[in-house]
Amino acid sequence: MTTARAHLVNPDADGHYHCISRCVRRGWLCGQDPVSGRSYEHRKAWVESRILLLCEIFTARLCSYAVMSNHFHVVVEIQPSVAKALPDQQVAERWLRLCSKKRQANATQEIERMLGNPDRLAKLRKRLGSLSWFMKSLNEPIARAANREDGCKGRFWEGRFVSIALLDEAAVVGCMAYVDLNPVRAGIVDEPKQAPFTAVRRRVAGDGGNTDVPPLIPLESLGLTLASYLSLLNWTVEHERGQLAQPQRRARQSLRTLNCDAEQWHKSLQSHRMKFRAYGSVEKLRHYAKLIGQNWVKGVGFLS
Repeated sequence: MTTARAHLVNPDADGHYHCISRCVRRGWLCGQDPVSGRSYEHRKAWVESRILLLCEIFTARLCSYAVMSNHFHVVVEIQPSVAKALPDQQVAERWLRLCSKKRQANATQEIERMLGNPDRLAKLRKRLGSLSWFMKSLNEPIARAANREDGCKGRFWEGRFVSIALLDEAAVVGCMAYVDLNPVRAGIVDEPKQAPFTAVRRRVAGDGGNTDVPPLIPLESLGLTLASYLSLLNWTVEHERGQLAQPQRRARQSLRTLNCDAEQWHKSLQSHRMKFRAYGSVEKLRHYAKLIGQNWVKGVGFLS
Protein backbone atom coordinates (compact mmCIF):
# COMPACT_ATOMS: atom_id res chain seq x y z
CA MET A 1 0.00 0.00 0.00
CA THR A 2 1.24 3.50 -0.83
CA THR A 3 2.53 5.44 2.16
CA ALA A 4 2.20 9.22 2.46
CA ARG A 5 5.49 11.03 1.83
CA ALA A 6 5.11 12.84 5.14
CA HIS A 7 5.47 9.46 6.89
CA LEU A 8 8.66 8.65 4.99
CA VAL A 9 10.51 11.98 5.02
CA ASN A 10 10.84 14.17 8.10
CA PRO A 11 10.52 17.72 6.70
CA ASP A 12 12.44 19.21 9.65
CA ALA A 13 15.40 16.81 9.76
CA ASP A 14 18.45 16.60 7.51
CA GLY A 15 18.74 13.27 5.72
CA HIS A 16 20.12 11.35 2.76
CA TYR A 17 17.66 10.00 0.19
CA HIS A 18 17.79 7.94 -2.99
CA CYS A 19 15.12 9.24 -5.36
CA ILE A 20 13.95 7.60 -8.59
CA SER A 21 11.60 8.90 -11.29
CA ARG A 22 10.53 6.71 -14.18
CA CYS A 23 8.88 7.65 -17.45
CA VAL A 24 5.21 6.73 -17.63
CA ARG A 25 4.61 3.16 -18.79
CA ARG A 26 8.40 2.82 -18.86
CA GLY A 27 8.33 4.41 -22.29
CA TRP A 28 11.56 5.20 -24.13
CA LEU A 29 11.11 8.90 -23.68
CA CYS A 30 14.65 9.84 -22.64
CA GLY A 31 16.71 7.57 -24.88
CA GLN A 32 16.70 5.78 -28.22
CA ASP A 33 13.20 4.52 -29.06
CA PRO A 34 13.69 0.98 -30.42
CA VAL A 35 10.34 1.09 -32.27
CA SER A 36 10.41 4.43 -34.09
CA GLY A 37 14.18 4.75 -34.12
CA ARG A 38 13.87 8.34 -32.91
CA SER A 39 16.53 9.51 -30.46
CA TYR A 40 15.66 11.38 -27.29
CA GLU A 41 19.21 11.25 -25.92
CA HIS A 42 19.40 15.04 -25.70
CA ARG A 43 16.82 14.94 -22.90
CA LYS A 44 19.35 13.26 -20.64
CA ALA A 45 21.33 16.50 -20.71
CA TRP A 46 18.17 18.34 -19.66
CA VAL A 47 17.83 16.14 -16.57
CA GLU A 48 21.52 16.34 -15.66
CA SER A 49 21.65 20.13 -16.02
CA ARG A 50 18.51 20.53 -13.95
CA ILE A 51 19.85 18.34 -11.13
CA LEU A 52 23.07 20.36 -10.97
CA LEU A 53 21.17 23.65 -10.96
CA LEU A 54 18.73 22.64 -8.23
CA CYS A 55 21.56 21.55 -5.94
CA GLU A 56 22.81 25.14 -6.11
CA ILE A 57 19.39 26.58 -5.33
CA PHE A 58 18.02 24.16 -2.73
CA THR A 59 19.86 23.31 0.47
CA ALA A 60 20.78 19.92 -0.93
CA ARG A 61 24.15 18.20 -1.22
CA LEU A 62 24.48 15.99 -4.29
CA CYS A 63 26.01 12.56 -3.70
CA SER A 64 25.31 10.78 -6.97
CA TYR A 65 23.04 10.62 -10.00
CA ALA A 66 22.55 8.61 -13.18
CA VAL A 67 20.26 9.49 -16.08
CA MET A 68 19.09 6.38 -17.91
CA SER A 69 16.90 5.88 -20.99
CA ASN A 70 13.57 5.67 -19.16
CA HIS A 71 14.35 6.75 -15.60
CA PHE A 72 16.87 8.57 -13.47
CA HIS A 73 18.42 8.18 -10.02
CA VAL A 74 19.57 10.96 -7.73
CA VAL A 75 21.12 10.62 -4.26
CA VAL A 76 20.97 13.81 -2.20
CA GLU A 77 21.35 15.00 1.35
CA ILE A 78 18.49 17.41 1.92
CA GLN A 79 19.24 20.00 4.63
CA PRO A 80 16.24 21.89 6.07
CA SER A 81 18.49 23.01 8.95
CA VAL A 82 20.63 24.97 6.47
CA ALA A 83 17.53 26.49 4.87
CA LYS A 84 16.38 27.73 8.28
CA ALA A 85 19.67 29.59 8.73
CA LEU A 86 19.72 31.31 5.32
CA PRO A 87 19.46 35.12 5.35
CA ASP A 88 16.15 36.40 4.01
CA GLN A 89 17.86 38.04 1.04
CA GLN A 90 19.45 34.74 0.01
CA VAL A 91 16.14 32.87 0.31
CA ALA A 92 14.52 35.37 -2.06
CA GLU A 93 17.45 35.31 -4.50
CA ARG A 94 17.57 31.51 -4.59
CA TRP A 95 13.84 31.18 -5.18
CA LEU A 96 13.93 33.79 -7.94
CA ARG A 97 16.26 31.48 -9.92
CA LEU A 98 13.34 29.03 -10.15
CA CYS A 99 10.93 31.67 -11.46
CA SER A 100 10.06 32.51 -15.06
CA LYS A 101 12.40 34.65 -17.15
CA LYS A 102 9.80 37.42 -17.06
CA ARG A 103 9.96 37.57 -13.26
CA GLN A 104 13.75 37.27 -13.30
CA ALA A 105 13.90 40.29 -15.59
CA ASN A 106 12.34 42.33 -12.75
CA ALA A 107 14.64 40.80 -10.13
CA THR A 108 14.86 43.81 -7.81
CA GLN A 109 11.08 44.26 -7.63
CA GLU A 110 10.48 40.52 -7.16
CA ILE A 111 13.01 40.27 -4.34
CA GLU A 112 11.58 43.32 -2.59
CA ARG A 113 8.09 41.83 -2.93
CA MET A 114 9.22 38.58 -1.30
CA LEU A 115 11.14 40.36 1.46
CA GLY A 116 8.05 42.44 2.23
CA ASN A 117 5.91 39.34 2.77
CA PRO A 118 7.19 37.41 5.84
CA ASP A 119 4.60 34.64 5.52
CA ARG A 120 5.52 34.03 1.89
CA LEU A 121 9.21 34.12 2.73
CA ALA A 122 8.72 31.52 5.47
CA LYS A 123 7.03 29.19 2.97
CA LEU A 124 9.83 29.64 0.46
CA ARG A 125 12.45 28.96 3.11
CA LYS A 126 10.73 25.69 3.99
CA ARG A 127 10.52 24.71 0.33
CA LEU A 128 14.26 25.23 -0.16
CA GLY A 129 14.84 22.47 2.41
CA SER A 130 12.12 20.15 1.10
CA LEU A 131 12.83 16.91 -0.77
CA SER A 132 9.36 16.98 -2.35
CA TRP A 133 9.86 20.51 -3.70
CA PHE A 134 13.32 19.56 -4.96
CA MET A 135 11.86 16.68 -6.98
CA LYS A 136 8.85 18.72 -8.10
CA SER A 137 11.19 21.43 -9.39
CA LEU A 138 13.19 18.77 -11.20
CA ASN A 139 10.41 16.76 -12.80
CA GLU A 140 7.85 19.35 -13.85
CA PRO A 141 10.04 21.48 -16.20
CA ILE A 142 11.42 18.34 -17.86
CA ALA A 143 7.89 17.02 -18.44
CA ARG A 144 6.70 20.32 -19.92
CA ALA A 145 9.70 20.58 -22.23
CA ALA A 146 9.28 16.98 -23.45
CA ASN A 147 5.55 17.44 -24.06
CA ARG A 148 6.20 20.65 -26.02
CA GLU A 149 8.76 18.85 -28.13
CA ASP A 150 6.36 15.96 -28.79
CA GLY A 151 3.35 18.22 -29.32
CA CYS A 152 1.26 16.32 -26.78
CA LYS A 153 -0.25 16.55 -23.30
CA GLY A 154 -0.37 14.25 -20.32
CA ARG A 155 2.04 12.65 -17.91
CA PHE A 156 5.70 12.27 -18.70
CA TRP A 157 6.74 10.76 -15.34
CA GLU A 158 4.92 8.16 -13.28
CA GLY A 159 2.66 9.51 -10.56
CA ARG A 160 5.13 9.59 -7.65
CA PHE A 161 8.86 9.56 -7.37
CA VAL A 162 10.38 6.85 -5.19
CA SER A 163 12.23 8.08 -2.11
CA ILE A 164 14.41 5.76 -0.04
CA ALA A 165 16.03 6.86 3.23
CA LEU A 166 19.76 6.20 3.66
CA LEU A 167 20.43 6.08 7.37
CA ASP A 168 24.20 5.81 7.68
CA GLU A 169 27.42 6.39 5.75
CA ALA A 170 27.73 2.81 4.52
CA ALA A 171 24.18 2.97 3.13
CA VAL A 172 24.98 6.23 1.34
CA VAL A 173 28.14 4.88 -0.31
CA GLY A 174 26.41 1.59 -1.19
CA CYS A 175 23.59 3.51 -2.85
CA MET A 176 26.05 5.76 -4.70
CA ALA A 177 27.79 2.67 -6.07
CA TYR A 178 24.48 1.09 -7.05
CA VAL A 179 23.52 4.26 -8.94
CA ASP A 180 26.91 4.70 -10.61
CA LEU A 181 26.86 1.06 -11.78
CA ASN A 182 23.46 1.33 -13.48
CA PRO A 183 24.86 2.05 -16.97
CA VAL A 184 27.27 -0.90 -16.65
CA ARG A 185 24.46 -3.29 -15.72
CA ALA A 186 22.39 -1.94 -18.62
CA GLY A 187 25.22 -2.76 -21.03
CA ILE A 188 25.74 0.88 -22.05
CA VAL A 189 29.42 0.95 -21.03
CA ASP A 190 32.05 -1.52 -19.80
CA GLU A 191 33.46 0.65 -17.01
CA PRO A 192 31.58 2.97 -14.61
CA LYS A 193 33.79 5.97 -15.38
CA GLN A 194 32.81 5.80 -19.06
CA ALA A 195 29.09 6.30 -18.45
CA PRO A 196 27.73 9.67 -19.62
CA PHE A 197 25.23 11.62 -17.51
CA THR A 198 26.45 10.09 -14.24
CA ALA A 199 28.10 11.47 -11.14
CA VAL A 200 31.11 9.16 -11.43
CA ARG A 201 31.82 10.40 -14.97
CA ARG A 202 31.58 13.99 -13.72
CA ARG A 203 34.01 13.24 -10.89
CA VAL A 204 36.53 11.63 -13.24
CA ALA A 205 36.21 14.52 -15.71
CA GLY A 206 36.77 17.00 -12.88
CA ASP A 207 39.86 19.01 -12.11
CA GLY A 208 42.69 16.53 -12.53
CA GLY A 209 40.93 13.81 -10.56
CA ASN A 210 40.09 16.18 -7.71
CA THR A 211 36.98 14.83 -5.97
CA ASP A 212 35.79 18.34 -5.11
CA VAL A 213 33.57 18.80 -8.18
CA PRO A 214 30.67 21.10 -7.22
CA PRO A 215 27.90 20.53 -6.58
CA LEU A 216 28.92 16.90 -5.89
CA ILE A 217 30.01 16.30 -2.32
CA PRO A 218 33.74 15.56 -1.95
CA LEU A 219 34.38 11.84 -1.56
CA GLU A 220 36.80 12.71 1.25
CA SER A 221 33.80 13.65 3.38
CA LEU A 222 32.86 9.95 3.22
CA GLY A 223 36.39 8.78 3.98
CA LEU A 224 37.11 7.85 0.35
CA THR A 225 39.31 9.05 -2.49
CA LEU A 226 38.39 8.99 -6.16
CA ALA A 227 40.96 6.23 -6.76
CA SER A 228 39.66 4.06 -3.92
CA TYR A 229 36.03 4.57 -4.95
CA LEU A 230 36.75 3.69 -8.60
CA SER A 231 38.66 0.61 -7.44
CA LEU A 232 35.66 -0.44 -5.37
CA LEU A 233 33.31 0.04 -8.35
CA ASN A 234 35.56 -1.87 -10.76
CA TRP A 235 35.97 -4.76 -8.33
CA THR A 236 32.18 -4.86 -7.85
CA VAL A 237 31.71 -5.08 -11.64
CA GLU A 238 34.19 -7.97 -11.84
CA HIS A 239 32.36 -9.83 -9.08
CA GLU A 240 28.97 -9.36 -10.74
CA ARG A 241 30.39 -10.68 -14.02
CA GLY A 242 31.53 -13.84 -12.27
CA GLN A 243 35.17 -12.84 -12.11
CA LEU A 244 35.58 -13.57 -8.41
CA ALA A 245 38.79 -11.63 -7.94
CA GLN A 246 39.91 -10.51 -4.51
CA PRO A 247 39.50 -6.77 -3.90
CA GLN A 248 42.60 -4.72 -4.65
CA ARG A 249 44.34 -2.64 -2.02
CA ARG A 250 42.31 0.50 -2.66
CA ALA A 251 39.03 -1.42 -2.71
CA ARG A 252 39.96 -3.10 0.58
CA GLN A 253 40.73 0.33 1.99
CA SER A 254 37.22 1.51 1.02
CA LEU A 255 35.63 -1.54 2.64
CA ARG A 256 37.56 -0.91 5.86
CA THR A 257 36.39 2.70 5.83
CA LEU A 258 32.79 1.50 5.51
CA ASN A 259 33.35 -1.13 8.22
CA CYS A 260 32.08 -4.00 6.08
CA ASP A 261 33.54 -7.08 4.44
CA ALA A 262 33.22 -8.23 0.82
CA GLU A 263 30.16 -10.39 1.46
CA GLN A 264 28.33 -7.59 3.27
CA TRP A 265 29.16 -5.16 0.46
CA HIS A 266 27.77 -7.34 -2.32
CA LYS A 267 24.71 -8.17 -0.25
CA SER A 268 24.11 -4.46 0.30
CA LEU A 269 24.26 -3.69 -3.42
CA GLN A 270 21.97 -6.61 -4.19
CA SER A 271 19.45 -5.25 -1.69
CA HIS A 272 19.30 -1.87 -3.44
CA ARG A 273 17.64 -3.57 -6.40
CA MET A 274 14.74 -4.48 -4.08
CA LYS A 275 13.93 -0.81 -3.34
CA PHE A 276 13.37 -1.15 0.41
CA ARG A 277 11.97 1.89 2.20
CA ALA A 278 15.23 2.55 4.04
CA TYR A 279 18.82 1.28 4.24
CA GLY A 280 21.27 1.25 7.11
CA SER A 281 22.39 -0.85 10.03
CA VAL A 282 19.79 -2.98 11.77
CA GLU A 283 19.88 -0.58 14.73
CA LYS A 284 19.29 2.41 12.45
CA LEU A 285 16.46 0.62 10.64
CA ARG A 286 14.69 -0.21 13.91
CA HIS A 287 15.01 3.40 15.04
CA TYR A 288 13.65 4.57 11.68
CA ALA A 289 10.67 2.21 12.02
CA LYS A 290 9.77 3.85 15.33
CA LEU A 291 10.05 7.32 13.81
CA ILE A 292 7.51 6.47 11.09
CA GLY A 293 5.21 4.72 13.56
CA GLN A 294 5.84 1.11 12.56
CA ASN A 295 7.12 -1.93 14.39
CA TRP A 296 9.55 -2.81 11.62
CA VAL A 297 10.54 -1.90 8.06
CA LYS A 298 11.07 -4.24 5.15
CA GLY A 299 14.72 -5.14 4.73
CA VAL A 300 15.71 -5.61 8.36
CA GLY A 301 15.82 -9.38 7.94
CA PHE A 302 17.67 -9.27 4.63
CA LEU A 303 20.33 -6.82 5.80
CA SER A 304 20.89 -8.31 9.26
